[in-house]
Amino acid sequence: MINSKMITLALLLAAAPSAFANNTGTATDGINTFEKLFGVTEGKRRNHTKGFCFSATLSPKNQNIQQYSNSNLFTENAQVIGRLSHKGGKYLAADNKPGEYGMGLSITTASNESHLMSMNTLDFFPVATPEAFAELMRAKVAGSAAVKAFKQGNKDLQRFKAHQATKTKALKPYEANTFNSVNSFYLVNDKGVKTAVRWSFLPQRQQELVVKPAQDFLFDNLQKNLASHSVTWDMVITFANPEDDVDNAAIAWQGQHQQLVAAELTIDAIQSEQDGKCDLINFDPMVLSTGFAPSADPLLQARRNAYAVSFGRRLAEQ
Repeated sequence: MINSKMITLALLLAAAPSAFANNTGTATDGINTFEKLFGVTEGKRRNHTKGFCFSATLSPKNQNIQQYSNSNLFTENAQVIGRLSHKGGKYLAADNKPGEYGMGLSITTASNESHLMSMNTLDFFPVATPEAFAELMRAKVAGSAAVKAFKQGNKDLQRFKAHQATKTKALKPYEANTFNSVNSFYLVNDKGVKTAVRWSFLPQRQQELVVKPAQDFLFDNLQKNLASHSVTWDMVITFANPEDDVDNAAIAWQGQHQQLVAAELTIDAIQSEQDGKCDLINFDPMVLSTGFAPSADPLLQARRNAYAVSFGRRLAEQ
């Protein structure tokens, strides 16, 4: 019997049949290593396994962005179903330990277009290619000696580890974090002119820990903050400079860049995955509204393929 889950999966695969077919081996290999590294929680995502849903509104903020993109995201309010999550495949990940987090957005524009975003708190990715990422994951499964050997031969991972070592590891609630697109995209205007960008969602105000940290406290912390004030992120667009490597997500853009606060995301309410609507959303970052286009970054297509493999497996288990 055909059900809504099967229809959703069919639509997902139809979105990029040739690319999925051509790269399913690498994607399957990647998901297999996630399962070996973290185990499997049946019916759940293989990465960013722990999380919860929210509903929100994305509102335009600066009409100057419209000279770069004709997307309805920047002209009228859009409704959002989102998900906040822990990086990694541990369903029982501890909230009271500093970690890396993700934000997925399923945006429905005023013109009824879908636009998906999958962001995280990383400033850039540890490696530049799907093949290198698969090799890194296999090394993690094999153990620390294998990871050390891989790092010695990979300058991207060396740069990433050095950068991570400079960051302050402090416990913060989801709502206090900045979430980055990491990959690059293009804004496209009415004349078809493409402008390379990355974006980040920055908290508008300082968000505090207002619930005593425990194994599972981030949901309650956000709920309590919502009861006392708004929880809003600014969508900050960063425009590429001519020297920036647009197609390499393992390299941060250095120096001064033009930026524009294009919109703001305000949470209306939060829900558990059981009660919310985000569980069956596959946050494919290549599902874009009019006015956007993907870059040629190979990790974008790799993320789409891996998400599809993970999505199919967890649907089959539910």
